[in-house]
Amino acid sequence: MNKRYVLNLQEISRKDIPLVGGKAAVLGELLASGFPVPPGFVVTTLAYDLFVSRNHLDEVIERALKERPVDGEAIRKAFLSAPIPEEVAQAIRTAYQTMGSGPVAVRSTATAEDMPNAAFAGQHETFLNVVGADAVVEAVRRCWVSLWDDRAIAYREKMGIDHRLAKMAVIVQRMVPAEASGVMFTANPITGARDEVVIDVNVGLGEAVVSGLVTPDHYVLRKTRFGWRIVERRLGRREVVVKPKAEGGVEEIKTSNVTQPVVSDDILKKLADLGVKIQSYFGRPQDIEWALANGKIFILQARPITTLPEPLPRVGKLNGMLIRTLAEIIPERPYPLDMVWIETIFSNAVGKIARYFGIKVPALDQIFVEEDGIAVKVRPDFSIRPSLGVLLAPFRLIWLALRYDSAKWESDPLLSEIQARIDSLKKRDPEGSTWEELLDTVHEALSIPSLAGEIRKRYLPRALISAGIIALSLRTLRRRHLLSTLLFTCINTKVTEANAELEKLAEMVRKNPELMELFRKYEPKQLISVLEKTPAGQEFLSEFEAFLEKYGHREARGSALISHGTWKEEPEVVLGIVASLATSEVKHGDSCARFREALDQVLAHPLLRLRPFRSMFLSVLEEARQLHRLREDGRFYAMMPIPILRRALLTMGKRLVDAGVLEVPQDIFYLKLSEIEQIKKWPLSEDTAEKLRALVSRRKEKWASLKDKPFIDPRLLYVQDTSEDAQRALLVGIPGSPGVAEGPARIIRDSSEFHKLRPGDVLVAPYTTPAWTPLFRLAVAVVVDTGGPLSHAAIVAREYGIPAVMGTGVATKVLKDGQYIRVDGNRGLVFSVETE
Repeated sequence: MNKRYVLNLQEISRKDIPLVGGKAAVLGELLASGFPVPPGFVVTTLAYDLFVSRNHLDEVIERALKERPVDGEAIRKAFLSAPIPEEVAQAIRTAYQTMGSGPVAVRSTATAEDMPNAAFAGQHETFLNVVGADAVVEAVRRCWVSLWDDRAIAYREKMGIDHRLAKMAVIVQRMVPAEASGVMFTANPITGARDEVVIDVNVGLGEAVVSGLVTPDHYVLRKTRFGWRIVERRLGRREVVVKPKAEGGVEEIKTSNVTQPVVSDDILKKLADLGVKIQSYFGRPQDIEWALANGKIFILQARPITTLPEPLPRVGKLNGMLIRTLAEIIPERPYPLDMVWIETIFSNAVGKIARYFGIKVPALDQIFVEEDGIAVKVRPDFSIRPSLGVLLAPFRLIWLALRYDSAKWESDPLLSEIQARIDSLKKRDPEGSTWEELLDTVHEALSIPSLAGEIRKRYLPRALISAGIIALSLRTLRRRHLLSTLLFTCINTKVTEANAELEKLAEMVRKNPELMELFRKYEPKQLISVLEKTPAGQEFLSEFEAFLEKYGHREARGSALISHGTWKEEPEVVLGIVASLATSEVKHGDSCARFREALDQVLAHPLLRLRPFRSMFLSVLEEARQLHRLREDGRFYAMMPIPILRRALLTMGKRLVDAGVLEVPQDIFYLKLSEIEQIKKWPLSEDTAEKLRALVSRRKEKWASLKDKPFIDPRLLYVQDTSEDAQRALLVGIPGSPGVAEGPARIIRDSSEFHKLRPGDVLVAPYTTPAWTPLFRLAVAVVVDTGGPLSHAAIVAREYGIPAVMGTGVATKVLKDGQYIRVDGNRGLVFSVETE
């Protein structure tokens, strides 16, 4: 055997990668170590070099690399027409005959392949069931050519690998007549769990699985002290089987009627054992291709898993629920200055109540991982613990419930105080204020959510106890299924009030042909300037301004971040909603009619026909229904200071721009409030200005580096469901609102896209808050990345009587605009109508 151009597979190891490529080096080392690898030989990079130099192909390559984009076609044409040196061809023929001829697999093994940071999966060619020496020689040439496929060129450029350093060796192995084959990951590539092995299986050769031609059988095995346990199993559709042809090559055979698994549980466990041994040998998790023939397992390839996420800690149900809620409130990475507002809201909406009842809630620095003032990610394993004060919780709960009637919360003087403080702050002129006065405005605005939090603390106990009594009563009366309708429908909140006002604006447009034409013709951002030019438009704008004065403090993008604008600052968001409503004919069922029907069903029970029980039930129900109002309206009042805060902070930002510290006023959000408070003198000293400039510049750079990294790990939002229906579904989530509906998916990622939603669409969103509520009138169903059955989207969907699926984690990434889907809100599943 010619040692220069051909080497026996068993002779090589990873030290020979420059000569034989990553794939062959790994397989050679495994074979020499006793692992079941099919025998074979490698055509080395010396053969490739000789082919290139003798045919002057290096000149072709050099010219092609100067083109932009790189002209891979010119290289491929030259490689296909150039003769293979006879000494190389003869070495290949000799090695093939020495191996015993017969069918072989000819596979590319590039020098940059199967590395820890560059897998090159699927970038180069493989030829299966190659028969005959001449056919093997030609297959080797085709592998060399694939080094210059456009996809391989693009991959190298993406990974920063110099094209001039790329070389190709070729591995030739005895063909395994596989009955079944597939791919195995020795760690879970989705969750990052290192104690799990994931195996995909299909009938026949593994090409069908590797190239994505089929939906294979899918298994997840978890290591326990008693051995492997199969924790997830899903039969695939196995649409295609790839089989070898007698004369050479392969064929694809379509299949159907999948009823039995391809391999036994015993084989799966043997595969897992073998995979873990290979992982242990190489010292890191592996992506392994394997085949099964005559009951024996063969390893066809092993390479490091290049994109394995860090494993998540086990997250309890309470933490999971809080993380999903957090994802709704803070769907994007907050800026440093956002943190003071998040702390204010969190402390008063959750912390104040929790602490009062003896529950220790974590501080923000225990929930968020910060680096240089930037919140990098949410820490999933934060702890919520009881303190000694929890012993007093029942007494405090009863005392508050007796003292504060939840049905009368709107008459609490604290509400008047909130409004009075807001009115007073609105009258201040930021432009004419000193730096100290602007800071005072910021601090006073930040104090307002504490009043809203105090209202919740006072009145929620009685509402919660009443809701519990209603739930227990309905269970006793066998009417439990009506609980959600009785507690959450036909309730007038600030959200429904604003929606009714939006509908009035839409009706104003609908009744006026001139306005209707303008709203149809122009984009929301153009409408204000156009409307100002007509009497009808001016009349509409007058009503529109009144609406914004009352409700304009709502967050335009729907999140609780002060770095985002409000409806008043971005009126085009509201105009987009009005435009959609005005051109819509969708009418959902009357929620009040559903409430009355549900109430009649309950009151028809013989026990509630007795006047004392009936009166008591209705009184408690009225108190319980305040639960929804306290939540929605409490948020409404807590968010009222946002425009005041933003106006004061952006004024400070302008002054820092004038001082040469910031490039634009919005850059002030890269600073923390504590850092702004340290500015005592004005104008700034050069030393202070330079420190602030450096700080903002550093944080901007850090922020940009995190752009493509999720703030909350999507895996924390997944819901595990291994039922047969869930396995067929496109998405699995949490049931949010009952019912089943079909329609085209419409991906709405933020408020700038509100106007895209059309009547009959399925609203697919990363999150929803009260600002999104008007869209529910148009949608036939809702699918959300975040949230649970008590989140805003679920409650509003039930109010509108449309199905909702919450907490899918990836709906906005998996679904495509216009894709026709079926939303099953009863089971929390989303199906593709075409493929179900």
